[in-house]
Amino acid sequence: MPNTINNQASTSYQFSGSSTPSTAISNENSIVLQDGDGLDIVKTATPGEYTAGDIIAYNVTITNNTGSFLSGVRLIDDLGGGNLAFVTGSGSLNTLTTTYPVSPVSTNPLTFTLQELNPGQTMTLSYRSQVIFNLPGTVTSITNNVHGIGYTSTSTVDGYASSTIQKKNSVGFSITKSASVTDVLPNESFNYYLTLSNSGSTSASILNVTDQLPTNYTLTGITYQIGSNPPVTLSPSDYTLTPGNLLTIPSSISLPAGESGVITLTGHF
Repeated sequence: MPNTINNQASTSYQFSGSSTPSTAISNENSIVLQDGDGLDIVKTATPGEYTAGDIIAYNVTITNNTGSFLSGVRLIDDLGGGNLAFVTGSGSLNTLTTTYPVSPVSTNPLTFTLQELNPGQTMTLSYRSQVIFNLPGTVTSITNNVHGIGYTSTSTVDGYASSTIQKKNSVGFSITKSASVTDVLPNESFNYYLTLSNSGSTSASILNVTDQLPTNYTLTGITYQIGSNPPVTLSPSDYTLTPGNLLTIPSSISLPAGESGVITLTGHF
């Protein structure tokens, strides 16, 4: 079974004219470390932030990495523990040759029964879900998990994936975490992105950025870029990384109102 690795980042910042630092915490990013054999499932969500009532578009890409013909694939989505509702009529399946509408066989849990899949072939299921209007105020992120089951002539194979969306920040400053991939193989290089966004009316000073990186993640480089300025490469003396893989980037960067900055972490599992 593939291993899903989750982690998130945080930053301390202070708006111009304020005497009190504040903290922002990112969404939890998920990457699946594949074992290279089985049912490979990748799930993405657009947009990555929400308010109650928003419509979220999901794409679930399913690849048959086994050596066996799959006579069918069943996909089960937990809809974020009931915090999402399937949008009726929004399902479609894209295969190598065509795209056609599909409807779930159940909405509790959301379940699709999909077509056969030859070894090495891929298909993508797309559908939309709506964030429920009576979402509790204590919910700051929604993670929904999918379980795929492929049927061979003698047995079944499984695949898993998840996707997390983050509640929109209303205080004018946010940090989000994303990645250049949603699943990787061991030793495959990829990027984590930490996006700092100042939607406030005054500039904000970034005091530090911290990220408890997965323990099996090897960091090989860091850059940051503010707006359209050229990216800057950090040296090991510009940050600390503990034996437990806690990354801390001290900073005196000023982020103007309406501007964003991106910190790029490069590495591999």
